Amino acid sequence: MSLPFDPELDEVVRASDRPTYNTAAVEQRTGLRPATFRAWERRYGFPKPRRLPGNQRLYSDQDMAAIRWLQHRTDEGLSISHAIRLLQERLQEGSGYQHHHTQSVDAGRSPQSLAEDLTGALLAFDSNAAETVLNEAFAMYRVEDICLKVLGPALVDIGARWHRDEISVATEHFATSFMRRKLFALFNAYETGRGRGLVFAGCAPDEWHEVGILMISLFLVRHGIRLHYLGPNLSSAGLAETLRHHRPDLLIVSATSDESADRVAEIADVIQTLPEPRPILAYGGQGFWDEQRRSQTPGIYLGGDASAAVDVVDRLLGDGAAPNGTGQ
Repeated sequence: MSLPFDPELDEVVRASDRPTYNTAAVEQRTGLRPATFRAWERRYGFPKPRRLPGNQRLYSDQDMAAIRWLQHRTDEGLSISHAIRLLQERLQEGSGYQHHHTQSVDAGRSPQSLAEDLTGALLAFDSNAAETVLNEAFAMYRVEDICLKVLGPALVDIGARWHRDEISVATEHFATSFMRRKLFALFNAYETGRGRGLVFAGCAPDEWHEVGILMISLFLVRHGIRLHYLGPNLSSAGLAETLRHHRPDLLIVSATSDESADRVAEIADVIQTLPEPRPILAYGGQGFWDEQRRSQTPGIYLGGDASAAVDVVDRLLGDGAAPNGTGQ
């Protein structure tokens, strides 16, 4: 019997089985203690790491994705034995999947075509058609590729049409709300409350557009980073006490306009009032595409998209605090 479509489980099937990661890397990227997934291995025969000559375990991308999927299902209350049984059924069901998947990607539609159809569906207020487009996308591409090559271009296209007065504000809001709901659903599916470091993320003061920061947050939790999402319009009032109490390693803010980007300086001022060690301030969004503004803004620029942001955050959490004020 075919299992219901599950993008996260489908990703497990598609992932590479080439042994790559040692036990410490799995713990760092999933936030799960090695004793837990080793217990799964002993009792249920899953995951199945390769063994080096010295008996050290090496895990694949598929093992990593499977461990995350099992984490999420047990967090939802499913027993580990039942979750592993479902996972093994899907892997068996997809035993011929790699060949089929390669064919479907070669013969299937490009991300550009999917983005165009998604745009058309949203402009027509057709949620069902938009869902169908995304289901097709998830059957062929990784979450990150869908965000960067399908959702992102569709949002840019719709925003450009609104600026040219080709569509109404209501249409733009409908499309943005749809994408925001999809990103929140994905974020909630992958966010475990565990992982490497502690990152707070939200929108700059007077900034209400969440899609960009939600993409960054989603990419980071999928990368094994522990992240708390703070939402839009992050006010400097009371922020110092929150940061002092929780002591995050990094605070990320997003701004899509010049006005909200200018107000990131208020957040930087709050951070400077804190005792050492202070959180690092990082920022991104369209409001910082101007290099001069970046050079005048205290903090670290995250780059042009969510994928670049992951690389910067990796470096910041790995290297420790970088000096504020570089704007790079």
